[in-house]
Amino acid sequence: MPDKLFAAREKIDLLDRRIAVLLSRRFDLAGPLAALKKKPRDPARERQVLANAAAAAKKPYSRATREIFSEIIRQSIRLQKTK
Repeated sequence: MPDKLFAAREKIDLLDRRIAVLLSRRFDLAGPLAALKKKPRDPARERQVLANAAAAAKKPYSRATREIFSEIIRQSIRLQKTK
């Protein structure tokens, strides 16, 4: 059993690294957008991003995915305010 646990954790660690790289790329793209926007928040765009993320997730994970993307949006806005 420990071998299965170790193998699963290795797969999770690999995915976590890939997610971190993708998040960094997303933040790199989102940061400079502050200069192009009239207001820091765009509720219609935020709803669209959340809907897209939830739709892309497997059914039992759509709510969790939506919550995670809510935080990603929050952090993107925070980064835009510091640029």
